[in-house]
Amino acid sequence: MSDKDLQRLAEKEAMKEALQEWLDKQFAEFGRWTLKGLAAAGLVALIALILMSQGWHK
Repeated sequence: MSDKDLQRLAEKEAMKEALQEWLDKQFAEFGRWTLKGLAAAGLVALIALILMSQGWHK
């Protein structure tokens, strides 16, 4: 392999690694938002059930 081929291979590997890190970060961020959203929805449902059991209706 020539120096040019080695340099291209190194650049390709660096780009792959950077892309993988970015995707991992985006997936983690999506997971956090999803978890927070589910927790909020669960809390709202719990409060609605408690209020309905006490006689509150729409």
